[in-house]
Amino acid sequence: MTEVRRFPCRPESVTAARRFVRDRLRDESADIVEAAELMTSELASNCIRHAHTEFELSIGLREGIRVEVRDMGDGRPVMRSPSPAEPSGRGLRIVEAMASTWGVSPSPSGKVVWFTLASPAPAAREERGAAVANDAGAARGSSSPGIDRASADASRNAGACRRVGAWWRMGARLSRNLVAWPPLRRARPRPA
Repeated sequence: MTEVRRFPCRPESVTAARRFVRDRLRDESADIVEAAELMTSELASNCIRHAHTEFELSIGLREGIRVEVRDMGDGRPVMRSPSPAEPSGRGLRIVEAMASTWGVSPSPSGKVVWFTLASPAPAAREERGAAVANDAGAARGSSSPGIDRASADASRNAGACRRVGAWWRMGARLSRNLVAWPPLRRARPRPA
């Protein structure tokens, strides 16, 4: 099932997009949710900062997780290699490091930047819920065995999330401060 939401070209939309991802992925592991939030934050920020357009965020949960951010901007994202002193330019590097796959697709009215994350199959999700119950029982003295909670791909995503934990913390701080950044306060959608 895919859920879609549209956001205006305002800095506050980055926070709202992260909240939408967190709410939609509430049944996933914390590592997966954090990775999806960070990457969504980076792509939403790019829409506001570079495309200067509203954006549409879609989250699909079929075979894994697919997040798409669609904007009406003309340009294509460019992977940069900023120096440590540069305050921006790392968003696509973060997406590349954390996503299972990612890409850019042209659309009739702009582009779609997307990424995927591996997630346990629905049966594994149910097992994970049972494992949480078993873990709670074990804490009370039950001898129920634990259940493997993630597939190999989901483990790889979680490892990537831990490897770029500093980026996550920095991204969250930047996103919180985005609202106060003067160039973005003046960002307006381009006239049609």
